[in-house]
Amino acid sequence: MTTRRPALLALILMVVLAMAGCSGLPTSSSVHAGKAVDNHAAPTVGNIEYPGPTDGASQKDIVGGFLDATAGTNQNYDRAREYLTKDASRNWTPRTVAVTSGTRDLIVSDKNSVTATAESTAALDAGAHLTEEPDGATTTADFTLTKVDGQWRIAKLPSNFGLWMSVDQFKRIYQPQEVYYAASTGHTLVPDTQWYTQTGLVSSLAAAVIRGAPSWMHGMTLPSLPRGSELTGSSVSIDNDGVASVNVSGEVLSATPAQRTALWASMLATLGQVSEVRRVRLLVDGARLQAPGLPDAPSTPSDLGYTAVSGHPAQLVGRTNATRLEWMDNGGSGIDLRDPSRTKDLPTLPAVDHHWYRLAVSGDGKQVAAIDGADEVLGRWVGGHLSRISGFGTDLVAPSFSSTRGPSGDAVDELWVGGRSTPKDNTGKSANGTLWVLDAELPVADAQPQPIEAPWLRDKRITAVRTSPDGERIAVAVRTKGGAAQVYVAGVVRGKKGHAQSLTKPLRVAPSVTDVLDIGWIDYVTLAVLQQDDDGTTTGPLSVPIGGLSSSLGETPGGEQLVATGSGTSSLYVQTTADTVLTRVGASWQQVPGVIAIIASGT
Repeated sequence: MTTRRPALLALILMVVLAMAGCSGLPTSSSVHAGKAVDNHAAPTVGNIEYPGPTDGASQKDIVGGFLDATAGTNQNYDRAREYLTKDASRNWTPRTVAVTSGTRDLIVSDKNSVTATAESTAALDAGAHLTEEPDGATTTADFTLTKVDGQWRIAKLPSNFGLWMSVDQFKRIYQPQEVYYAASTGHTLVPDTQWYTQTGLVSSLAAAVIRGAPSWMHGMTLPSLPRGSELTGSSVSIDNDGVASVNVSGEVLSATPAQRTALWASMLATLGQVSEVRRVRLLVDGARLQAPGLPDAPSTPSDLGYTAVSGHPAQLVGRTNATRLEWMDNGGSGIDLRDPSRTKDLPTLPAVDHHWYRLAVSGDGKQVAAIDGADEVLGRWVGGHLSRISGFGTDLVAPSFSSTRGPSGDAVDELWVGGRSTPKDNTGKSANGTLWVLDAELPVADAQPQPIEAPWLRDKRITAVRTSPDGERIAVAVRTKGGAAQVYVAGVVRGKKGHAQSLTKPLRVAPSVTDVLDIGWIDYVTLAVLQQDDDGTTTGPLSVPIGGLSSSLGETPGGEQLVATGSGTSSLYVQTTADTVLTRVGASWQQVPGVIAIIASGT
């Protein structure tokens, strides 16, 4: 186990006591008008600096002290470098973070080597993406030490070694930021969560936009900028009017007109999250980067015809008995059945036979979809009339409606469903997990399920599907052949007219879940995952930020289906096996009176 010298503990205690009452690192950017962001040091208040090595420190003390000091707020990690030889310090350029929990183990494997091991919670890569680790994961690092002037110092670090931090230390120093990238069709900006320190935040965000979307979004987003595109100069500067000047390299001039327009929109959406930034200027060699439709002084993505994805509250529909659907009101005083006089402008909801379940309602309320009791027939009500679609798959899961914008700006409305594809030889043997999509704008007779290309779903059984509020991403829960539960997020790859054709290579999230009952979108960057233990006991929903750390939302005994409106955890619902509905009120769950099920339109 890790050992600590009394002097080291005393010094740390002095630092902690001196900081009592401080609020830690600032929660907004350290950008100051008229100054280059990267040249403005983080405020002294709230900075944490760990002690340096003491005379006579053992190999364990040196390694333990170095790992502690990597969590300091000095961006050059000067104190941590005191534990290294000059050569080791010169070669150490930390670009990653191992987020750990529990107590570190330090073992001297021989007189010159120390092995450090800790429980691994997450890992931040060089691209600022955080990946959550499964329960029980560990991280290990081997250090070689030598004596310098009679004192132990670290002479060799593991290859590409970065920083080690506890969860609390990481959250104190790094903050999640949304970086926006343009979808390949339509004019939608889709967010990607990345983690940055406050020092140089605006420059980091600008560089992330130019670097391009992560691999799991490739195909959903526009192609990356030409090779070699990058920021030029030392930083992004902001003048007294809040205009951020972003200088980019000449390679950007080779981008297509659509890419240049999208770059402007992405920069406005991403940098505009920083309170000091009011507008953005994109420059190449001091000259304004030209793009089609570029106004003189754009301040929001909408000035270029783009929309940044954001949360949107869905209309609620309640199933008050086995056959009746009614519009509901999610007001400040609680959830009640909407007064009939207030529903006159809303579509009339159809009667649904009790044999249909796993209901979905389109965003405009004009269509209802459901699965039959055998999980083999998709029911679709349009204008109150039921159409049955069968023969394409089995083990069908709850359908999901989505809506996005096509290249011409028109809405692209779709209905998604997952299950197993029907074997061509009619042997009844299980086939691959498959996603289908229906064009919800076509006449009922013409709208048939079209399989979506997603090779990664082969040999998996789909257990839940839910499209994102923007319709550009999809969350899929599966079971592998070995029975393991997995949750993925993938981008939707669309054709020239905006219709879904395939999915991107997915991103796995929530790696510690054991059995997934249902999934939903809490907001545009966060999933809700309803899980149960191996013995079948429902443990309740998890909040799963995409590119963040999962957390429990409390227990919901008997929960079997999840309903998320996309407007936060306060608008999250769980249906139970007892035909009741629970809603989250504060930190607890309370029953919604008068309904046996709830549906969020457009999800």
